[in-house]
Amino acid sequence: MRLAIVHPFLHTHGGAEKVVLKIAEKFDAKIYCSDYVPEKTYKEFEELDVEVLPKGALKYIPRILPKRARDAAIAGRQFWNLKLDDYDVVNAQGTPSEWARRRNPRMIWYCHSPNREAFVLYRWRQARRNPLERMLYWSFVQAYKHYEFKTVPQIEHIFANSRTTQERIKKYLGRESEVLHPAVDYDDFECNDYGPYFFYPSRIVPEKRFELAVDAFRKFKQRRPKEGRWKLVLAGALHSGIAHHVAYYEKLKEKIARMPDVELELNLSVKEIHKLYAKCYAVVYTPVHEDFGIVPLEGFASRKPVLAWNEGGPREIVERGKNGYLVNSVDELAGRMAYLADRPELTEEMGKDGRKRVKKEFSWKHFLKRFKQVCKKLSEQD
Repeated sequence: MRLAIVHPFLHTHGGAEKVVLKIAEKFDAKIYCSDYVPEKTYKEFEELDVEVLPKGALKYIPRILPKRARDAAIAGRQFWNLKLDDYDVVNAQGTPSEWARRRNPRMIWYCHSPNREAFVLYRWRQARRNPLERMLYWSFVQAYKHYEFKTVPQIEHIFANSRTTQERIKKYLGRESEVLHPAVDYDDFECNDYGPYFFYPSRIVPEKRFELAVDAFRKFKQRRPKEGRWKLVLAGALHSGIAHHVAYYEKLKEKIARMPDVELELNLSVKEIHKLYAKCYAVVYTPVHEDFGIVPLEGFASRKPVLAWNEGGPREIVERGKNGYLVNSVDELAGRMAYLADRPELTEEMGKDGRKRVKKEFSWKHFLKRFKQVCKKLSEQD
C-alpha cells in the first residue's frame, strides 16, 4: 500500500505531529506540508521523506493579514490544488490539508479538530481581538467555510481523535466519524520521584490558559504559608513568529514576575520535558475546550495524577478519584492541589492507575492496526 500524508505545519513538538510521525514511520509514507522547521519538531522527521510545497506567488499575500490567517491561506491554496500521483491512499491530518481531497480520491482524514478558528473557539478568540482584527478574521472564516463545506462531503473516511471531536465534526461539518484515540509511547516515560512541584507542559498560546494554573497555585500557597517547598513549573514551546503568542508569553512572564515559586521553561527538548514529568508531583492541564489533549496521557504514562479543566477531551480520560480530578474553577483546582499534597500515598496510587490505563487503552499498536484496516479497505476500491 502506497500512502501519502498531507499536513500543513511541522514546527512544534505536539500531539498532531506525533501522529503524523508514527503513521509515516509505519507505512514509509511521504509527507507533504506547507512549512517544516526541523529543529523545532521531532528529530525523527529528518529520517523521513518530507516535501515542502512551493508557495509561488502566494508568499506575496498582503502583510495586513495576521500571520495565522496568512499561513492558513497559503496552506489552503497549496492543498486545494495539490495533485498526487502513484498513491493508493492519501491521509490528511491537520486542517486545511483535507482540501487535497478535491484532486485526490481515497482519503482518510485524521481530524484532530474541526478548525478551531472557524468553529468552536471563534467567539472566544474574536472577543479578544480589536475591531480591525475581528473584521479580517470574519472575512477569512467565511472563505474558509466555503472551501471546507465543498470538500468534507467527499472524504471517504474520517477518524476523530476523541468523542469530543467526533461531536464537533457532526455539529459543524455534518459528517459521521470514527473515534480513534492517539496513543503515547509509554515506555519513554518513567517516574523517578514525586517532587514538590506541579507541572503544566503545553504550547505557549492563549487557549492553554496557563494563567488559571498560576492563579490556582497562588491560592494553594496562600492556604499553606509555612510550606515554602511547593512550586509550579510551566513549560512549553513558543512560536516567536506569531505576534499574539509572543504577547501572551510576555503577559504570562509579567504575571509570575513576583512569584519565585513559579518557573516558566521555554522550548525545552523532549528529553527535558520527560525529566520534568518523571519528577513532578502531579500534572495540571487547564486549556479551553481542548479537543483531546496528549498531556494527560503523558502524565499518566509518568505515573502522575492529572488535574484537568472539566471541558472537552480530558473528560474522556481523567476519572475522578481514580487517576485524577476534573475541576470547574480556580478555587476547585487550588483545593485539589492541596488535597493531593496532603495525600502522597493516594497520589502515588492514582498515578499507578493512570499508567495502567495508558498501557491498556492508548497503544500505538492498536492505533496503527485500525488505521491500516481502513487504508487497506480504501486502497482496494476502484
